Amino acid sequence: MERQSSAAPHRGPSPAWLAAAYVVLGGFMVLERFARKRGRASSLDPSAEDRGTTRMIVGGFMVAGVLPLLLRPVRQRPLPRSAGALGLALEAAGLCLRLWSMRTLGGSYTRTLQTNENQQVVDTGPYGVIRHPGYLGSLLAWTGCAVASGSVPTVLSVAGLLAAAYRRRIGVEEELLRSKLPGYAEYAGRTKKLVPLLW
Repeated sequence: MERQSSAAPHRGPSPAWLAAAYVVLGGFMVLERFARKRGRASSLDPSAEDRGTTRMIVGGFMVAGVLPLLLRPVRQRPLPRSAGALGLALEAAGLCLRLWSMRTLGGSYTRTLQTNENQQVVDTGPYGVIRHPGYLGSLLAWTGCAVASGSVPTVLSVAGLLAAAYRRRIGVEEELLRSKLPGYAEYAGRTKKLVPLLW
């Protein structure tokens, strides 16, 4: 008679973690809506400098929002059960970093790429370490939701999709700020773009 294993099957995090992750993403949307200063900072009107990057990122958010539901049923070994709590922790960290970035830049933290004649380089708060902490906050929040789903394909797809979108956005933004914002080139020479000590 064959001996049966007493080990419990590996099931990954409970679906309740993904539900909680979507609630946190709702907090991300509320943050985007209400934490920005009114007027130019919250406008979605595209500028020539934007080069369609805002639409690309919004589209990436929409796809990233449905991928956890679409890919969760894919048969694969799920992440450990602790991934649920880890995903929510990443989301919370991302939201805090994004809010900190918004507060630090104030009216210069705009939805679309643009500059104004009175704008100055800000190198305080998170901007003393990296040049685009708000984007890092977004990546942490959305990737955290994917991690909470427990699905490896979801994590890879969401992280890859949004990393590509933000890489493009950062390239366009860096070009704009170097040409229009006095002192930005010097600031860029002593800080990293997105990941402290690396890039």
